[in-house]
Amino acid sequence: MSVGRGFEFGLLGPLVVKRAGAVLDPGRRKQRLLLVRLLLADGCAVAPETLCEELWSEQPGRAPGGAMASLHAHISKVRAVLEPQHQRVRGSFEVLVTEPTGYALRVPADSRDTTRFERAAAQAHQLLDRGRPEDVLRETQRALGMWRGAALADAAHHLFATHEAARLEELRQTVRETRTTALLLGGRIPEAVDAAQELTRAHPLREAGWALLLRALYLAGRHPEALQRYADLRWHLADELGLEPGPELRALHDGILRHDLPPLPLPGTAVTAGVGATSGSAAALDDVSGDTGTCAAAPPSGAAAIAGDASPVGDPQARDGDGAGHPLVHPAQLPGDLSVFAGRAAESAWLSAASGAPGRPGLAGAPVVVIGGAPGVGKTTFAVHHAHQVASSFPDGQLFVNLCGFHPHAPAVEPGDALHGFLTALGVPAQRIPEDTADRGTLFRSLLAGRRVLLVLDNARDEQQVRPLLPAGDGCLTLVTSRNRLPGLVAADGAKPLTLALPSEAEAHETLARRLGPERLAAEPAAAAAIVRLCGRLPLALAVVAARAELDPAFPLQAIADDLRHAHGGLEAFTGFDTPTDVRSVFSWSYQSLDQPTAQLFRLLALHPGPEITAPAAAGLIGLPLPTTRRLLAVLTRSCLVEQPVPGRYTLHDLLRGYATELIQVHDDAGARRSATLRVLDHYMFTAYEANRLFQQDSLPELDLGSPNEDVTPEDLTTVEQASRWLSTEHRVLAALLNTAVGQNLDLHITGLAWSLKEYLNRQEYWPEAITALTPALNAAIRRGDRLEEGRCLRHIGSIHGYLGHREEALRHLNQAIAIFEELGAVGEQARAHYGMACALHLFGRTPEAVASSERGLTLSRATGDELWTAECLVELAWFHSNLGQAEKALAFCQEAIALFQRLNAPWQQAQAWDAQGHILRQLGRNEDSVATYRQAVEAFEELGDQRNAVGALMRLGDTRLAMGDREAARTAWVRALADAERQALVHSAQEVRERLTALGAEAELGGVSHGRD
Repeated sequence: MSVGRGFEFGLLGPLVVKRAGAVLDPGRRKQRLLLVRLLLADGCAVAPETLCEELWSEQPGRAPGGAMASLHAHISKVRAVLEPQHQRVRGSFEVLVTEPTGYALRVPADSRDTTRFERAAAQAHQLLDRGRPEDVLRETQRALGMWRGAALADAAHHLFATHEAARLEELRQTVRETRTTALLLGGRIPEAVDAAQELTRAHPLREAGWALLLRALYLAGRHPEALQRYADLRWHLADELGLEPGPELRALHDGILRHDLPPLPLPGTAVTAGVGATSGSAAALDDVSGDTGTCAAAPPSGAAAIAGDASPVGDPQARDGDGAGHPLVHPAQLPGDLSVFAGRAAESAWLSAASGAPGRPGLAGAPVVVIGGAPGVGKTTFAVHHAHQVASSFPDGQLFVNLCGFHPHAPAVEPGDALHGFLTALGVPAQRIPEDTADRGTLFRSLLAGRRVLLVLDNARDEQQVRPLLPAGDGCLTLVTSRNRLPGLVAADGAKPLTLALPSEAEAHETLARRLGPERLAAEPAAAAAIVRLCGRLPLALAVVAARAELDPAFPLQAIADDLRHAHGGLEAFTGFDTPTDVRSVFSWSYQSLDQPTAQLFRLLALHPGPEITAPAAAGLIGLPLPTTRRLLAVLTRSCLVEQPVPGRYTLHDLLRGYATELIQVHDDAGARRSATLRVLDHYMFTAYEANRLFQQDSLPELDLGSPNEDVTPEDLTTVEQASRWLSTEHRVLAALLNTAVGQNLDLHITGLAWSLKEYLNRQEYWPEAITALTPALNAAIRRGDRLEEGRCLRHIGSIHGYLGHREEALRHLNQAIAIFEELGAVGEQARAHYGMACALHLFGRTPEAVASSERGLTLSRATGDELWTAECLVELAWFHSNLGQAEKALAFCQEAIALFQRLNAPWQQAQAWDAQGHILRQLGRNEDSVATYRQAVEAFEELGDQRNAVGALMRLGDTRLAMGDREAARTAWVRALADAERQALVHSAQEVRERLTALGAEAELGGVSHGRD
């Protein structure tokens, strides 16, 4: 075709029109749209009615009046641009022509850059098939060089361009994958790593890019990072789609583990978009990562925001705080150093040399030292003291955990739980922490690679408990304390053993002098020497004796020595201290000096699961007023029978807890023990239940818990912040007490503790633990035949399985709940169950079915007159319709919900609805209204003390500002959100804000931006 020769049309970005190399101005927006539409017709005629409908409306069937006249005017203008009068060959138009069926653009196919790009892409793929990687790189570079921005950018918001733009973007990604594959085949591994990282940033849910990245990292010798990236992708897919990685990617993961990679597939032949989707569905998967919102049960600041993460957690290159990935966090978890620590100079010198401290010979690798010795010899004290001495040599932080390996009452800490705590301390958001212990260990080791971190693993049980917690790279030091010598770590892991013997007499004397003062010892040297000898130089015994002497400075040391000498059992036995009975006489002597109430409290502390207890909880345990209990705790602390690691929190040494356990069996009958147990259960149950009430969570049912025991003093919690802090600190105690209630068949406490614990775990996205908490409540309901409670438990367990991506379990539990509520005629509960079912279906990508279930929940809520749940269902439907592109309908639902919340005086729910409405208004292009609505949401959340949701609304406010082109206003909102997130220790939210600021190019300017209100 000779007509139209010399024209070039650029559609891979904003429209560009050239003729004979000269750039032409196609005119205003509608003229550019007209050209794009006709170019997409590929020479075919397009009816005028179709052009009017598609160009003057973003939705079919709504062309305004006068559109036809405007179309004719624009046709004339475009013709004048393409064929000015002086260039017309025969005086008539030959490029943009009128045919019987409409208008057509007669230009060669290869005049469009889209055609040239597709040909280059096909040529590159053929060259890859032939094994010519260098030629592939040249061809892909030429193809990708044609792109100047988004495909069909001038028609981005018009339906006629949507499918073609998505198809071109899919092909563009395939070309990038082809180029990365060629880099791998050509042995250019570092370049392949960089290219694959770009692939995953562009399409976080596309498995082909992740497969190339994992392979490139493996070939680059970065095996741990490859495994960690796989774990990160697994959580992305689970959070966003409720699915596991596809079979090809799982096979690649297995190959990395076995060091036996499967063959490298060519792009488009094996690993496809998402979880095995076709190319046509890739765009749909990528749409998930945009600003689509979530159902009301899963706030936008949660799982749905994760898919847009451009740099997975654990990227070692992102740990320098550049904002590209995981934030740099320097944990400082060491307990306080003992101010009167004395001696151990030889052990300290050996440990410094063995662990490679600065100025010492050091050992290769990540040194591990196992500190062993007899009970009470001071293993923990020495490890913590040495850790403080060398902490400056480990600038990336210090981690500490009490593994409770020999705790007489509480179970030993599982490695997975310890890893969860470490990962949280290192800044990993809760929803990115894997469920599997092995995966947590992989992520932990990847984070510590290349960093200098000091770890103290206290009171270890055995090698199996310790081994998953050991870092793998150079630069870290791990101190392990244990009553066992852990020979397996020495033999298989290269650990160095250090056994603490008794201190010398001189060191023991120095210990007393530090505590009592050298003048007091110098005044009675013989008595001081006798005390050292009678205590067998055991540091724990010396501390107890010194505490008694400190309580009465005027009391002669000789009298103390005489008491020790004549005490039942004596202290001579301390010279042979291989078993706990060796120190019992010291504990007995200290215990016998207590008055009756203090001694009773000491015994009752054995019933508390620990590791720490507050004064109000201790008051409930003993059944005494709080001021009295505080005085008793002060006596126990001064006597060194109880420690106060932080103000207001008390703990027992393991050996002392064991001794208290023996005493309570002798001095307190079963009735007294049961009464104390019921009081402490009441304390925690009622405190936890009211703490959750402060969060105004609708999912917490109205439970008939009765009233707390009259001798119980619940914690005084009045704000959301106080409630959040208490639950964060005590949730492990709540879990242990739940087990206590289960063991004693205390159904009331099982139910109350389970629901309260579930609420905290659900908010923190500790979903497996939430299921574990609710399961005893479900069993208790079944045991006592409480069908309503059984249905409630099933409903929530099913919803949590939905968050975890467990499709079968979620739908089974929710269907069982619906069946029970229908059987009971519990219409309100049916509505809630359909609400939960809708959310689960939405999380599984079945949004049309979710709409139907949510509409059923709405109908039932209205039938019961429950306006609060009616409004909740309306907000849920608003999110769903927004995700389906039905923004006008979504807005109507949201506005109806807001009106109901206002009338019901439900400020927290109203703030949630405002947050949803802000998103919908932005989707409609009403950015100014979106900004105003988000401001309302932020202010309301802040007034309610809900900082997590306030930060989320601020982030989305910044998103809207950026969409309006106001970069400074967006940055101001995000910096304020970052400050609030960091102040509240909202690790995940802080990370999300940093990523936005980094993308804006504002990371280096954070210090100069105002934190004022947007």
